[in-house]
Amino acid sequence: MDPHSTQKKGRSCPDCHQSPKTVGLGPGNVFFENGRLLFAPADTGADLGLNHSLQALVDTSGQPLTNLSRPNLRPFNQEEIRRILRVGLCLVCHPDYSDPVMQNWRPDLTCPVFDEKNGL
Repeated sequence: MDPHSTQKKGRSCPDCHQSPKTVGLGPGNVFFENGRLLFAPADTGADLGLNHSLQALVDTSGQPLTNLSRPNLRPFNQEEIRRILRVGLCLVCHPDYSDPVMQNWRPDLTCPVFDEKNGL
């Protein structure tokens, strides 16, 4: 695995893989329950007649909530959001690339501690 940044110093793994705001959902808490990705927004924008935060670009199903200003730019889709945040579950016990699990990480690995189907 390589960091996903072209900069000399990129963001930390948790900064992206544990952040609903970074993946486009906006501020709040994200969790897995019964195998589903759930999101509890911190700000719903209800005072403006919205059911999502003003900072949200996409909902958990991958549906865009706003038009982006540059051509060929899009928010992450549902599968991308799920994959990005799923890595965040592993970071609690395996915090960096020096961990053998992270050096040999594969998307099909299952965690013996965290049950993705039923939550913790």
